[in-house]
Amino acid sequence: MNDGMERLVQSTRQLLDYMEKEFVFDKMGDAGCGGVDPYRSEKFDALIQAVREALKAVEP
Repeated sequence: MNDGMERLVQSTRQLLDYMEKEFVFDKMGDAGCGGVDPYRSEKFDALIQAVREALKAVEP
């Protein structure tokens, strides 16, 4: 794997780890009590899973 590819893989892994650690969501719903309920859409979850699977395919 060349240097550019290694940096891309490492950066992608760091981004995914951050998204999990900081609970990044793409949707919000009205919780009915004056608050909001953040959540991830099915499409967003599918994209995250696809990236994780792609990383597995290229990581040693």
